[in-house]
Amino acid sequence: RFLAIWEQIATRYQDRPAALAFELLNEPHDNLTAAKWNAILAEALQVVRGTNPTRTIVIGPVAWNGISELKSLVLPEADRNLVVTVHFYSPFPFTHQGATWVDEKSRSPVGTQWTGTPEECKAITDDLDTAIIWAVRHRRPIYLGEFGAFEKADLASRARWTKFVADEATKRRM
Repeated sequence: RFLAIWEQIATRYQDRPAALAFELLNEPHDNLTAAKWNAILAEALQVVRGTNPTRTIVIGPVAWNGISELKSLVLPEADRNLVVTVHFYSPFPFTHQGATWVDEKSRSPVGTQWTGTPEECKAITDDLDTAIIWAVRHRRPIYLGEFGAFEKADLASRARWTKFVADEATKRRM
């Protein structure tokens, strides 16, 4: 079904300008393990490349496009029209506090602040550096496709966190 959908999309948009990019699947997770995802994305790439041989395709790793799972992402070496996306919501207890869609056991109470301590900053830069090291090793561009903090966090903390993440991503040309 997934492949049939992509065959339809690829055919429909094959003559669109090169600025149009495809993203095969946003945030693969849960039962879609790295092994399953790598297998199906290889097939999906073949389907799309049948009608869109040079179109940019955005692909992210499993675990909600988590940086920690870049290590498990397998891409065809010869296909250089791929952009790897990651999403960043760390530290999760800060960024997702009060989020009703997070199961109650994992949900942090409202009131968690992000003050920008050296330790807090280092945790973020370490994660972003992990992505960049992977990108350089694999010669792939990295796209920070999502990042943010849920509105239940205090505005000052959200502003500090967002500015820091954006600035650090920009320094790394993400």
